[in-house]
Amino acid sequence: MIPAAVERRARWVLDSIGGFDVGFGDDVPYVPEAWEKVDRGARPADPIAAGFYHLARVEERSGPRDRHNRFAAEDSCLDPLDPPLERLRESLGIEPPRWQGARFAIVLTHDVDVPWRWTRIGVLGAAARLKQQLRRGEGRHALRTGRALASVPIHKVRGTDPNWRFERILRVERARGLRSTFFVMAGHGHPADGPAPGSYERLRPRLVETLLSGEAEVGLHGSYLAAEDASRLATERARLEELAGPIRGQRYHYLRVDPTANLNAIADLGFAYDASLGFADAPGFRAGISQPFRPWNWDAEAPFDFLEIPLAVMDVTLAEPRYLGLSAAGAQKLIDRIVDLAAQRGGGFAVLWHTDRFDPVSARGWDRLYFHLVATVRERGGVCLSAGELAAEAAAWKR
Repeated sequence: MIPAAVERRARWVLDSIGGFDVGFGDDVPYVPEAWEKVDRGARPADPIAAGFYHLARVEERSGPRDRHNRFAAEDSCLDPLDPPLERLRESLGIEPPRWQGARFAIVLTHDVDVPWRWTRIGVLGAAARLKQQLRRGEGRHALRTGRALASVPIHKVRGTDPNWRFERILRVERARGLRSTFFVMAGHGHPADGPAPGSYERLRPRLVETLLSGEAEVGLHGSYLAAEDASRLATERARLEELAGPIRGQRYHYLRVDPTANLNAIADLGFAYDASLGFADAPGFRAGISQPFRPWNWDAEAPFDFLEIPLAVMDVTLAEPRYLGLSAAGAQKLIDRIVDLAAQRGGGFAVLWHTDRFDPVSARGWDRLYFHLVATVRERGGVCLSAGELAAEAAAWKR
């Protein structure tokens, strides 16, 4: 006799990979010892029990956290670029879902963290960085920062800013028949939320109007503290909806999602999807799956109703020295590898390019790499969608 709790967990794993007609205990075996191991927080060898271990993020329940309270790829037993639930799907002969008829889909997303760079505090911060770079003998970085500061008077006269590139992003995306999702902040309660909250507050109406007129999807970028405070998340959503209308999805700032602790707020607020579940320190699939899925509700011992769209690639992960520290040219091979894997195995996952990487003068090639990614997806037979578009298709597929 299979315990009802194990049956629910195994059924969730099979349904998450499209194995709706695969019988647990019949088509795939029930291995009691494997499920007992999961209950102890250990990774089992049985592929169905291991699928639950990865998909429900069992290793994160008692795992270490970084200074932002995030679980890191370096502490995971996963190979993020070889997701085990996709191997399970293949072993059972289950075809991956098709998105708009294509074998794989890439969700294009942008986090709007700092819409305007050259605020007073932004200039002061850049000047401080320049002094530090000169003191440390970082000539190349100092030259770049100095050139950026030299452009400030020109931007002031023109009323422009290197971070306000939304019209350009939308224009280029529309010319390619694309629609992306912009996650917009609606509250600042922590220094990590950005250096100039007053500037963001003033610009938010203009920002939302610009995005909607460009036919982009607007999602909520839950602030740093909203990951710990459901009432703050609710307030921020209401504030953004006053400008943008109904908001269907969200992403926690700094990717501060804890799949074992703070998903209830997303469900309680009725979001259709979340797009936060990725590693900050490495590209790949944090839950061991490259398709959208309904996360596990540990309190109810059942899946949530909303969808999680896996986040596989973030520009910060690739570019920042504290992570991989790659140049745009150096990151291209990794980008191509991920797209090739999706073309081979299928996938429906998100990429994140922050909106401050689209100024042609200061982007250092990261804007071109983004559009290279888009072109590569199409060359490999995939489609590029907004988060809302993929979530709507996935909800129908998940029945």
